[in-house]
Amino acid sequence: MKLLIVESPNKKQTIAKYLGAGWRVEASMGHVCDLPIKEIGVQGPNFKPKYELTERGKRTIQTLLSVAEKAESVYLAMDPDREGEAIAGHIAKYLKGTVGIFHRVIFNEITEKVIKNAVANPRKLDKALFDAQQARRVIDRLVGYQVSPRLSNLAGERLSAGRVQSVAIRLLVERERSIRIFQSTEHLTVRLHFNNESYRWFANWDTTPFLSEDAPYIVDKSLAERIAHIKNVVVLSNDKKTTQRKAPPPFITTTLQKAASIQFGVSAEDTMRLAQTLFEKGLISYHRTDNPNLSKEAIAAIQTELKNLGFGEHIAKSPNMWKAKTGAQEAHEAIRPTEMARVDTGLPIKEQKLYELIRLRALASQLNAACIEVTTIVVAPPDRVHDIGGKTPRFIAKGNKALYQGWRLLIPQDLAIEKEKNDEEPLQGALPNIEPKTALIAHHSEVLELKTQAPKRYSEPALITKLEKEGIGRPSTYAAILSNIKNRGYVVIQSKCFVPTPTAETIYDALMDKFQFMEIEYTRLMESALDDIAGGKQDYLSVVSAVDKSLQESLNTLTLVEAEGKVCPLCAAPMRKIKGMYGEFFGCTKYREGCKGTIAISQDAKQDNPTLLQTIVENPCPKCQKPLRRIKGKNGFFWSCTGYNHGCTVSLDDKKGKPARYYPCPACKNPLRQIKTKGGKYWVCSGYKNGCKQHLEDQRGRPVIKKIPT
Repeated sequence: MKLLIVESPNKKQTIAKYLGAGWRVEASMGHVCDLPIKEIGVQGPNFKPKYELTERGKRTIQTLLSVAEKAESVYLAMDPDREGEAIAGHIAKYLKGTVGIFHRVIFNEITEKVIKNAVANPRKLDKALFDAQQARRVIDRLVGYQVSPRLSNLAGERLSAGRVQSVAIRLLVERERSIRIFQSTEHLTVRLHFNNESYRWFANWDTTPFLSEDAPYIVDKSLAERIAHIKNVVVLSNDKKTTQRKAPPPFITTTLQKAASIQFGVSAEDTMRLAQTLFEKGLISYHRTDNPNLSKEAIAAIQTELKNLGFGEHIAKSPNMWKAKTGAQEAHEAIRPTEMARVDTGLPIKEQKLYELIRLRALASQLNAACIEVTTIVVAPPDRVHDIGGKTPRFIAKGNKALYQGWRLLIPQDLAIEKEKNDEEPLQGALPNIEPKTALIAHHSEVLELKTQAPKRYSEPALITKLEKEGIGRPSTYAAILSNIKNRGYVVIQSKCFVPTPTAETIYDALMDKFQFMEIEYTRLMESALDDIAGGKQDYLSVVSAVDKSLQESLNTLTLVEAEGKVCPLCAAPMRKIKGMYGEFFGCTKYREGCKGTIAISQDAKQDNPTLLQTIVENPCPKCQKPLRRIKGKNGFFWSCTGYNHGCTVSLDDKKGKPARYYPCPACKNPLRQIKTKGGKYWVCSGYKNGCKQHLEDQRGRPVIKKIPT
C-alpha cells in the first residue's frame, strides 16, 4: 500500500478515486506545527525556530504514523507553493522514524491525468523552498513579538505591528492625511456643442496654452465667458488612429481578487476561500499564482471549446502570451477551468459565479485583439478676433468607434480589465468624418465649473493594486493582510473604501521613521531576498540575522510614555497609563523586570485610588511571597499570584476583599484553590498542571482529603 498525504480533506475522495486500488489518501489539515504562542520561539545566533505540534497536529501525526507504518512508500502532495513545501517538510520530520524515503508530489490541478502523472514523477523535498517559507515565518515572528509589545507599551493599549501589515497601514494613513490637508480649487473650462451629420458631439477648450506654473487653472470667469461666446469655428485637423487592444490575460491571484470585489462585492479573503473550494473540487487550476500565461495543453483545450461555441474565426492566429510582473515567481500557470467545456459546477451560487468569471476570462484570453478607431478633431475660430494675448483658443474633441470586437465578444469592455484604466479620460462615441478647413457653427456653448478632487481613499481592489505595484507582500498574502487590519479595528469601511482609525494613526506615528520595515523599498527588497532564498541564491541565516540586527537597533528608539508624577510604590520606578480590559490604570514601567505594581484610577472622580495596590502588597502569596493581584474571572473575583509567569500557580478565593485561608495540598504542598460548581464548592490542587490530582471536599469550611481516580 502506498500513502499519499494532501493538505485538505476535501481532496481525499477525488484523488483516491483517480489513484485506485493500492493507494491510501490522508490529509494533514494544513500545518501540523507552528511556533509557540506564549514565547517568541526563535533567537540568535542561529535563529533555529522552536516548532510545537498544534492540538490538531498531534492527532494528525498520530493518525499518519499508524498508517505510515503499513505503507511501502509515502508521497507528500501538499499545495505547490512554499507553504505547502513547509507542511511537507514538517510532516517528513515527524514521520522520519517510521518512513525512510519521502516523495514530494506536485500537481497544478486535480484531474486524473495530472494526478497519475504527478505520482509517476515525484521529486525530493526542496530545502530552499522550505527555508524561504521558514524565513518569512521567522521574520514575521521577530517583528511581531518584539515590536508589538513595545508599541503597546508606548500607546498604553494592546496594538500589533507586522512586517507587511504595518506598511499597508502606512499607505492608508498617508492617503487619509493627504485628503485632510487637500484644498479644493474651483476652476473653469468651456465646452462647445455641435449637431451635424446626425452626430451630436462636443469639443472642450484646450486651456494648456493659457496656464502657467503660478496659475495652473483657469479661474477668471470673464475670460471663460469670453471664450464661450465663440460660435463660428473651422476644423484644423481630423486625425484617425486605429489601435488594437489585446485580450486580457487569464486571472492571476491579484486580478481575480480585484475582479470579484468589483463585480460581486466579495472580499479578497472570501474570494480565496471560494477559489480554494473550486480547486479542491477539481474545477480550476491552482489559484495562488502570479503567472499570467497558460500551458500549451490548456491553450489547445481553450481553442477547441471556442470552436465548439462558434468563435473559431476569432481565435488568435498564435497563442496570446503576456509578460509577468517584475519579481513574479511564475511557478504555476494562470487560473483556468480544468475542463473548459464544463459550465455548471453544481456548487452554491457564489462558487458558480466565480467559476463563470474564471472560465470567460480564460476563453477570452485566446481571442483576437479588439480593433478601435480613435478620432481627434481640433477646431478654432477662423480669424484672430478672439485671440487672447496673441494666443488663439482651440477646442479638442475625442471619440472612438469599435471596428472589430474580438475578445469583447465574450467580455464587455467595462468588465474586461477590472476597470484598471478607470483614470483615463472617458471618450465620447464616434465622431463625424469632417474634412479640415470645414466651417462649423456651434449649436451652443457652456462654461463648466469644475473642482479639483482630493485623492481617493483606497478600496479593497485599489489597495491590492497598490501593494502589488510596490512589491509589498505576495499575492497569496494580500487576503490575510486586509483581513488583519479590518479585524483588529485599524480600518473601518465607508462607501466600500478603507478609512484608517485613530489607532492606525497611532501605529503609524509610533513606527514611522524608526523601523526599516515601514519603508516601501525595504519591504520590496525583503520579498526579493525571500525569493533569493527559494532560488538558492541566499541562505536563511544571513537574511534573518540581518533583519534581527536592524530590529534591535530600531527597538531602542521606542520609549515608554510615562505618567507625570506617578511613581511605583513597589520599586519607585515611573508609571504609565495603560488601557486594559476593564478600563485604564497605572502600571509600573519595570513590569518586564518582574515588578507588578499597579494603581487603580477611579472611573467616577478620575482620581488615583491606591487601595487595590495596598491590598496586593499587604497580602503576599503564601507560597512565593510575591504580591497577589485581584482578578475578575467568570465566577467572580479571585486572587492570583503575580509570579504566575515564573511557575507559581497560587489562586485564592476573594472573601470580603481579603484572600481566603491558605490550605496546602497534602500531597505536594502547593496551595489549594476553591472552585464552585452546580454540586457545591470543592478544593483542587493548584499544581494540577504538574500532575497532582488531589481533590478536597468542602465541609463546614474545612477541607477533607479525597483523591481523584486516575
